Amino acid sequence: MTKEYQQKIVREINSKQNSWRAKSYEQFNGKTAEEMFRLSGGRRDIPVEKPQPAAVTEEQRKRASLLPRHWDWRNVDGVNYVSPVRNQLSCGACYAFAVMGMLESRLRIRTNNTYQPVLSVQDAIDCSDLVGGCDGGYAYQLGRYALEQGVVEEQCRPYSANNGQCMANTCDRIYVSDYSFVGGYYGACNEVLMQEALVNNGPIAVGMVASSYSFPMYSGGIYRDLEISARNDFYPYEYTDHAVVIVGYGEDADSGEKYWIVKNSWGDAWGEDGYFRIRRGTNEASIESDAFEASPIP
Repeated sequence: MTKEYQQKIVREINSKQNSWRAKSYEQFNGKTAEEMFRLSGGRRDIPVEKPQPAAVTEEQRKRASLLPRHWDWRNVDGVNYVSPVRNQLSCGACYAFAVMGMLESRLRIRTNNTYQPVLSVQDAIDCSDLVGGCDGGYAYQLGRYALEQGVVEEQCRPYSANNGQCMANTCDRIYVSDYSFVGGYYGACNEVLMQEALVNNGPIAVGMVASSYSFPMYSGGIYRDLEISARNDFYPYEYTDHAVVIVGYGEDADSGEKYWIVKNSWGDAWGEDGYFRIRRGTNEASIESDAFEASPIP
């Protein structure tokens, strides 16, 4: 991807709408279509059609009215429970970064920040037979890995951004007591259930359809996907899955538009210090289709 190509996309995005802002990124210069594709999951993440969110029931609407209008695990009464933003580089392991990011934050919450681990993505992609390493995978499958085999801290198996061999180690392992799709099963998820899981239990991992034409150029605002004519023939793929971590939600003070606050794994120089906001309640980019959570054991 050339700088000129990025700038062409940016001009088109910024001329079409004012909900969010686009800019070009030095980190994407020179990347091939395959490398950009890996940033959004890789070949193993090409999805089947995602389900629509389940309808919100009247009982759920009543419960939603009792929830805070704004929530952000980076600032709960002045305390940050979210681990630092990381960078997956050229490895399509976003699914593992999403799961580890969720577990890291939930461990901080459960221990009142007395335990602040960074968990090893490399261990998960090298040692789990349920996923495809740097070629992609699904967050839910790593829930089973964490339940049965456990995960380790980063210093035990540091991230290399490449597929590696699973070597035996004597590091302490951290397990989860349970894992599930929000709502209890695939297809039961909706906005209210996601809010409840987020506020009551901690950040949640979600899949989304990350447009290879507009999403990488995000720099701020409330994201909505756009059809970009400037895509030309650089991208051979229609769409990909990407996995990220929802850490909060809110409403824009001026427009009243609702949004999720989401942690990405492309480094803190991307987006809003490594985060992005995306429309909430509309299943934008399928982000409300298959939210996932797990309960780590401190």
